Amino acid sequence: MCGICGWVNNRNDNKSEILKDMCDAIKHRGPDDEGYYTNGKMAIGMRRLSIIDLSLGHQPIHNEDESIWIVFNGEIYNYLELREELESAGHKFYTNSDTEVIVHLYEEQGEKTPEKLRGMFAFAIMDKKRDHLFIARDRIGIKPLYYYWNGVDFLFASEIKSLLKFPDYRKKPDLCSINQYFTFGYVPNSRTMFEGIRKLLPGHFLVLKNHHLRQVRYWSLSNTATPELPFPEYIEQFFHLFTDCVKRHLISDVPLGMFLSGGIDSSLIVGIMSKTANRQVETFSIGYEGDGSVFDERIYSRKVSEIFHTKHREFIIRPDIIDVLPKIIDQCDEPVGDASVIPSYYLSKYVRQHVTVALSGLGGDELCGGYERYLGALMADYYNRLPSFFREKINDYLINLPDSPSGNQFPQRLKRFAMYASYPLKNRYYHFIGKFSDNEKDKLFDGLERKEMDMESGYKIYDQYWEKSMNLDELRKLLMVDKDTFLVDDLLALTDRVSMAHSLEVRVPFLDHVLMEYFWNIPSKYKIKGLSKKYLLKKAAEKILPKEIIYRKKKGFSIPLAVWFRDSLKEYVKEILNEQNLKDTGMINRKYVERIIEEHGSGKTNHDEKIYMLISFVIWYKKYFSGINNGI
Repeated sequence: MCGICGWVNNRNDNKSEILKDMCDAIKHRGPDDEGYYTNGKMAIGMRRLSIIDLSLGHQPIHNEDESIWIVFNGEIYNYLELREELESAGHKFYTNSDTEVIVHLYEEQGEKTPEKLRGMFAFAIMDKKRDHLFIARDRIGIKPLYYYWNGVDFLFASEIKSLLKFPDYRKKPDLCSINQYFTFGYVPNSRTMFEGIRKLLPGHFLVLKNHHLRQVRYWSLSNTATPELPFPEYIEQFFHLFTDCVKRHLISDVPLGMFLSGGIDSSLIVGIMSKTANRQVETFSIGYEGDGSVFDERIYSRKVSEIFHTKHREFIIRPDIIDVLPKIIDQCDEPVGDASVIPSYYLSKYVRQHVTVALSGLGGDELCGGYERYLGALMADYYNRLPSFFREKINDYLINLPDSPSGNQFPQRLKRFAMYASYPLKNRYYHFIGKFSDNEKDKLFDGLERKEMDMESGYKIYDQYWEKSMNLDELRKLLMVDKDTFLVDDLLALTDRVSMAHSLEVRVPFLDHVLMEYFWNIPSKYKIKGLSKKYLLKKAAEKILPKEIIYRKKKGFSIPLAVWFRDSLKEYVKEILNEQNLKDTGMINRKYVERIIEEHGSGKTNHDEKIYMLISFVIWYKKYFSGINNGI
């Protein structure tokens, strides 16, 4: 696992001294080693976290005649098979690393190289013969890759902070992205919160040659017309394939462990690890006490640890949001609207004290149909068949439900269901996943050129993804939208940043593309059946897990912000969201924010997500743009 960066300079001035500054900015991604290579107008660099071939895997790595050079971030799980094929074709290797496999594979396959790789990756290849730069990102977007292109200078890096070291880049907030942040809690698609800086999309590669930038999509999920199998056969095939995925994710020359929440996803991985690993599995959990105990799941993780005899460690946390949130934003370079980033940060910090690599159950919900919102979106069609007078009475009751004092989101979900169940599926789901509604954003933003902000951009980007799923059944539509947005730009992004902040590599077996392609084509009726989410996964898990683990109620990876914002963090909220800080942004309506804070503090409505997003945004804005005339 590494951090990579580089540039192509199409002017005569030499900017090679910038390369080391760019690498130093992401030193946390690779504290073990560094490497650079320049060739005229092109330069590549890296910081390395040694996982495979600790002694010889120094990057950049080259081919036999040194005409092709690579910097690589990630892990390739089929590299041994590929190496054997390449050696049979006559290629000579000077390391045992998976990185060198990509170099020789590129010699054979060229632009088809990413299609042959099984793993998580972002890499850049300097091809001296063709005089171009080739950059690719893995199919799902597990590993990040950012770039900046002004028509003259092209820069790329694993994190935005590396690109900000380029002296000719002038920081300016991307107003359209700010609107999208408050819509979703993250910025979907290729944009970022910094004007001009873009993300290379998952499943894409990029070629820069002769001042021309070309992007190509090399992979997408697609339906395969296959005869439907008996349900037990799906279970057997899935279990066999998932076992193979987990085994491949165990390849490592350094200590490896597992995040264990005690939920079905992480527990299933632990069960398979215990049967396939060549040593005792190390598992890690975090817990809460006091007002956070409602989110504590250690009773379940302990049970799983006992069943599979793991070496289990627990960490009790009471997150110090005042201290840690600025660190998280500094690490992520953008505001993070998902508060689960906070326990993720602490978990990564503690786990890194014991291992260098950790597996995670992330992706199981998006692959297998695990979110309550999927069930709500689908069941609304049945709900709408009820007599209108009956629905109106139910809606009135649900909308007026009191919020949970503990911060449990279930009452809010019921309210949203009542408000939007009658909408068409596309609009219904948009409101289910949204943070600030379009009406709320009209009240939130103040004194801003609405045209520049593109107030409709939130729905436009959502609609863009929805259109791609038009030929799918209803559940697949929801899964596809989440895979392309929430999964990659929220969950995977925050997981990568906070884990790499502590030089910890996180692997996600559920997102192996071979498994995803197989599971995608299993009939949706086996993913959600009736009111049962993850139906097939649960039936498969019965092979090795007790039912009390499989069928327990999920709590989620949360913290009690609702309680803290009314109690211990009440003054902190007022301090960050004060009149001057909001005024400095030039875009946030102070009176509307004060109303949100007052309603939350009184217990009238739970606005913990909105308050958290505002705090995250203000801290980010002050860090990067305070005192700068942004033309807003």
